[in-house]
Amino acid sequence: MKRLHFNKYKHFRISGLFFLLLLAGLLSGMVLSAQESRSLLWKISGNQLQAPSYLLGTMHLVCGEDFEVPPKLKTVLKKVRTVTFEADIAAMDGADQLMDLMKPVPRILEKTPRVQRQLLDSLLKEYQLTPEALNYMSPFGITSVLTLKTFNCADPSAVKMMEKELLNLAETDSLQIDHLESVDFQIQMIRSMNTIDELLNTLKGMKEAPHFIKDLVQVYKTEDLPRLTGLMNDPAFMSTVQQTRLLKERNYNWMQLLPGKMKKASTLFAVGAGHLGGKSGLIQLLKQNGYTVTPVFE
Repeated sequence: MKRLHFNKYKHFRISGLFFLLLLAGLLSGMVLSAQESRSLLWKISGNQLQAPSYLLGTMHLVCGEDFEVPPKLKTVLKKVRTVTFEADIAAMDGADQLMDLMKPVPRILEKTPRVQRQLLDSLLKEYQLTPEALNYMSPFGITSVLTLKTFNCADPSAVKMMEKELLNLAETDSLQIDHLESVDFQIQMIRSMNTIDELLNTLKGMKEAPHFIKDLVQVYKTEDLPRLTGLMNDPAFMSTVQQTRLLKERNYNWMQLLPGKMKKASTLFAVGAGHLGGKSGLIQLLKQNGYTVTPVFE
């Protein structure tokens, strides 16, 4: 298989929560065996569980031509009673609040220093935009629109949200739907990163984004956690602060919830693949809490 040269993306820094929700911060630091590395679906058992639960690493958005539901996932859906997502994706108020975050931030250009305005003007020109676009859309909105274009899907209207497709399958099987975080929590994360600084960081690497996304999808489809680690475990992609706040802290918060949910019912936890690996990843945290976590291959 072709070896990916990740250092060619050294200037493409993941910033803004849109990329977090999109890629789930595919970051990990745990060395897995060659066999274990080839799965993004893991079985959780032991520790007095009456029935096993499962952990699935997702990539939140993907082109229609790249989307598939592995047979092993369909099998697992027949074994569980509940599917638990990161957020309450069925909440209508969440969609309304997200649309509000697309609206312009009052006086944001007035508060932007001249040096930043000049840099912003230069970077936006490459996309036939000017800083005045911020009078009509927030930094988060501009980042979202430009990022969607980087996917280069054969049919842009056929972009798939993996969680939405999984939700449909779960509802077809009459499974219970649950979540780990409130809509308000996720909205506040986005709001805190809805800034000129985050927009500038994203624009600086936008040219390399299509190649990055293409390689990321290829690696994801092989279910190769160590290669995902090699792609993302670099400060060029996610700062230490972002790693702590967006991955580690959330994993520890979720570990306060997982035992109770698994005790209540056999559950499939569907979270961004970046939350699986690493010393602070869910796989390791589950093991530290006495659970047996094993890869599911078929």
